[in-house]
Amino acid sequence: MTKNQFPALGHDYRADYGEHVYRISFSADGKTLRWAKDAETDFDAAAATEAYQAIPIRPGVFMVSWKEADGTTVAQVEDFENGTVHAAITLPDQTFLNLTGPWTRMS
Repeated sequence: MTKNQFPALGHDYRADYGEHVYRISFSADGKTLRWAKDAETDFDAAAATEAYQAIPIRPGVFMVSWKEADGTTVAQVEDFENGTVHAAITLPDQTFLNLTGPWTRMS
């Protein structure tokens, strides 16, 4: 894998932060992602679609960020080599969350 190859394209991942668990599906074209809480029984009906940016940090590690319709901002460091994800999330009420957990490819 070269530094600029984003390995998530066309795949689904699970971000498990313990209390917060999400499924994230990346489009093959690299323009959008879809996400929902992992417990949702119908991902297609529950998922929100967001435009995102993926910036390479080093081979296998990317900073991925997006802004949701309600004003929530998300920045994740996705480490595909070690299977971990670190997130910094600002909620609309300005609550700030720092989360870390396993990053698992689902498909």
